[in-house]
Amino acid sequence: RFCRPFGRLEVRSRASGLAQILASLLATSHTALSTGLRAPFRRGSADGENPLLRGSGSASARRAFVQGLLREFEPRAVIVEFLRLTPTVHPRPLARARVTAYLVDTHDVLHQRATRFREGGAEPALEVDARQEAEALATYDAVIAIHDGEGRTIRALVPERPVLVVPHGLALPTPAPGFAPSPRPIRLGLLAGRDESNRAGLRWFLDSIWPKLVRRFGDRIELRVAGRICESFSRAEARKETREVRGMQLIGALDSIGEFWPAIDIAINPVRFGSGLKIKNVEALAYARALITSPVGAEGLESAAPAGLQIADTPDEWLGVLTHWIEDPAALAHTARQGRAYAEHHFSPSTAFRELDAYLDGHLDALPTATPSRSAPP
Repeated sequence: RFCRPFGRLEVRSRASGLAQILASLLATSHTALSTGLRAPFRRGSADGENPLLRGSGSASARRAFVQGLLREFEPRAVIVEFLRLTPTVHPRPLARARVTAYLVDTHDVLHQRATRFREGGAEPALEVDARQEAEALATYDAVIAIHDGEGRTIRALVPERPVLVVPHGLALPTPAPGFAPSPRPIRLGLLAGRDESNRAGLRWFLDSIWPKLVRRFGDRIELRVAGRICESFSRAEARKETREVRGMQLIGALDSIGEFWPAIDIAINPVRFGSGLKIKNVEALAYARALITSPVGAEGLESAAPAGLQIADTPDEWLGVLTHWIEDPAALAHTARQGRAYAEHHFSPSTAFRELDAYLDGHLDALPTATPSRSAPP
């Protein structure tokens, strides 16, 4: 998620064809793309074995691939995307000519996420407790949290490690897409992945909010849903497990987020459980879309409310905000502008990556040079 313009980016992947695909993308884009090795989750076991350090059935091949890259490039710093990929770098190899700093970009506090999924009636993809998470975090030299609240939680887990708060940085679209009333219906939009928290949030919205809005405004409103969340919804439709929803359009996966945000007027994120910073919310603010989200969805963005986004929990709160915006386009446009101003202040790369830049500048140059070990493997 660290988007920077690089003069040269080399992509390596065990996945067949992935490196070629990314190289093709880079040929037509000035945005640096980063990718991690995708590993299947393994759940915790009754014997207390730590799934974050044990890895999955293919962990040895994945680790061999990563360790080969480390031997080849001898990097000064390695950022591991997601704590679940810890087995690719832990335990660390014997010291070589250069000393490498290892950082982990957490994205979520995993034990909190697991608890919230269970409370929301969903099965967490990875079952870990706070002790196991702290044990894995302690294998790194520094830890990256995605917002202040999770930063405080992680500091309590590993008080001996530096914790950097690095939100999602992105290149803000210029000029900012504006909102102007038009003869077409006002469009509400949700861009989401197929995570169960997104699916549950959309089901809640369709059951509790959308029918009442349609009864009141009829064809004056539309709902557009995009992203891989559409796959599960389409499968349910094929099994006749869902009814046709008036005014809703399933767009499916997108080639670019730039296709979606300018085409809607109101961004919704009705997620009911989860963790981390919701990237879809950051994107909505960056594209100057008026955003309404739940308390969970607003985590890390609380200071943007109420001027730059609206936080709603109950159906009545959601209906009140949406009704106000639909009936008062000036209020809708004002919230959109304030949200964009918030994104400019908090999510430009120079601001979002400030703590990471300071850590790398201040610590990497001070790293000692290790003496090559005679016992180090070739």
